[in-house]
Amino acid sequence: MKLFILRHGMTAESDADERRELSEKGIKEVEDVMNLRRDDLRSVTRIYSSPMRRVKQTLQIAAKIMAFQGPIIESQYLMTGSRLNEIINFMGELDLDAGDILVSSHQSCTSILVLWLTGEDILIPNGSLLAIDIEKPVQGGGKILWQQSRDSSEVKRAVDFVDQF
Repeated sequence: MKLFILRHGMTAESDADERRELSEKGIKEVEDVMNLRRDDLRSVTRIYSSPMRRVKQTLQIAAKIMAFQGPIIESQYLMTGSRLNEIINFMGELDLDAGDILVSSHQSCTSILVLWLTGEDILIPNGSLLAIDIEKPVQGGGKILWQQSRDSSEVKRAVDFVDQF
């Protein structure tokens, strides 16, 4: 099965993290990347979201472009600041035999998830999409297929610690 990871788009300023919404640029980033990869996402049967507003907005845009008819499932395991054990718990709850999955969350969650599944330290910019082929939902059980942002289809591997910032 394939796991697609969509990082939320750029956000506007807000007085509280939980109220941050997508900026106009963030909306455009998500629209562009989803339109570029719409055909690759036709097999998605489930969508999982962080509870944060900006991620829900990101997935509403994605679902509309994909013509996805199912529910967007909110997971507390996908919060900003989630740790490895929470990501492993999330993966353990997934039915990998039920088709491909789209997940959207924050930099910390997406990076941990990709590192655990593939062993690769990948930079996932706002509004970008990453595809992983999963043989088994275990550490090292996945392989990166591609990464897409609105401007590039290059997989962005971290080389130095400073790449993370």
